[in-house]
Amino acid sequence: MIKSMTGYGRAESSFQGLKWSVEIRSVNHRYNEIMFKMPKEWMAIEEQMKKIIQTNVKRGKVDVFIVVGRDDQSKQPIKVDWELLDEYIKVIQEIKKRLNLEGQLVLKDFLTVPELIQFELEFPDIDLFVPEILKTVELACQSLMTMRLREGNALYEELTSRVHKMMDLLIQIENRAPQVIEDYRQKLKTRISDWLNDTVELDEARFLNEIAFFTDKANIDEEITRLRSHFQQFLLIMEQDEPIGRKLDFLIQEMNREMNTIGSKANDLLLSQIVVELKSELEKIREQVQNIE
Repeated sequence: MIKSMTGYGRAESSFQGLKWSVEIRSVNHRYNEIMFKMPKEWMAIEEQMKKIIQTNVKRGKVDVFIVVGRDDQSKQPIKVDWELLDEYIKVIQEIKKRLNLEGQLVLKDFLTVPELIQFELEFPDIDLFVPEILKTVELACQSLMTMRLREGNALYEELTSRVHKMMDLLIQIENRAPQVIEDYRQKLKTRISDWLNDTVELDEARFLNEIAFFTDKANIDEEITRLRSHFQQFLLIMEQDEPIGRKLDFLIQEMNREMNTIGSKANDLLLSQIVVELKSELEKIREQVQNIE
């Protein structure tokens, strides 16, 4: 089953007066990178949380945001930084003295001082909270994976449709290829006849030898066979229940190589146009595959 590397999951919980929310956001990335933003008091269990996420997410850049508060904000203790307050008053007095200013400090003058008054969240023993925290991380992961799978299903439908379209285009190339040889034979014969102007008899052996040389040079049977095999393999890989993004990316490179070879051998306007359409579809597939785990 295809999984998109883009997703979002959220879960929240509470325990013994504390409440917290866990948000997990993931985007496409070449490797598996997990970053946490949470209270420093919880850093001790970062590895345990990371293992849970890695069990679910095999590839992608993952950002984890954990916000902690109290169940009842009205009971949250308030802390005054008295040292900062004393320093603030001291500086104000010095400014008044230097500039010969008058006036008294009032309460509202202190309320705008950054970090002077803070809500203080006391963290109890983290060990008591570990099971509940990890359970919340697991729930957030499940929410994330639900979205990644939903996005993956949409990618599966689009990619399957585009691969089948490329298979149809390949059939057009296969049907057109023999006609390219016949067209070349007719054009060559006409040009030689016009040049000789019926004064010299056509050397049939040399003529056939030239046709054989062109046929060998323009032969794309092997490329068609390999390309069809790549298409079928692409569809099979999408059915695998494991990370497949790198496999598909490699297969796309192989498809592109075969298409380039067919294009270089085409010697035909219609074939060249079909190859351009093929490569256009392949580029759209490449863009989508970059987001697959």
